Amino acid sequence: MKNKNLKLKISIFLLSTFYFLFSIFLTSAQIASQPQFVATWRSHNYAPSWYAGKIMATRGSWVDVSFDLINNGKVVDLSKNKVRWYVNDDLRRNEDDGLGIRNFYFGVDEFARDDIEVRIVIVDYAENEIGKMIIIPLVSPEAVVDAPYSNRQLPNGTNFFKAYPFFFNINDLSKLSFNWIVDGRLAESNAIDTSILKLNIDKLAPSGFGIDIQATINNLTNEMEFASSRVKMEVR
Repeated sequence: MKNKNLKLKISIFLLSTFYFLFSIFLTSAQIASQPQFVATWRSHNYAPSWYAGKIMATRGSWVDVSFDLINNGKVVDLSKNKVRWYVNDDLRRNEDDGLGIRNFYFGVDEFARDDIEVRIVIVDYAENEIGKMIIIPLVSPEAVVDAPYSNRQLPNGTNFFKAYPFFFNINDLSKLSFNWIVDGRLAESNAIDTSILKLNIDKLAPSGFGIDIQATINNLTNEMEFASSRVKMEVR
């Protein structure tokens, strides 16, 4: 009797294990067979040519979004599918604009308060509706002052600083103004390149004397776009 019960328990255990492993395999196979969206976006804001990071979007930016649909390791041909694009739940493009639309270009509202939600929906993929949500964060323009001096200490003589703009809604630097303030006073920038500050340190300046430098960048075509950056230096 004990042997029969033991065999029954072993059979139940093996059967349960089989169904468990089979369910894992089936779930993995289903996940592997599901199409995957691969989406990218980029804004058309300004950043220095050496900048290798993501060029972020700001209010008023123009943004490109594109995607591919991958299934079983291959790009799916969507040329006959209905693709719809939404921005913050507002339908912007659909099959009336053509089939298989994989690229979308739009402008961000200048008064937008929150990050932008872009939703892609394919309404007729294998008789199903599938979609993807993309969050595009909004930032403010930034200014960065390059102060290439060790330990923020300035030697006597002529010193140079450069201000770099990031994420302004422009396509060239001529649309920006640069202003420099040193210790609360407006300073003269380089006559040729106003993004550069030329600062002379008198040889009689005492060691450890603090100097406050601030750069402000303004968009000449949009008064709502500006940024400032400040660095504190001292005489070596």
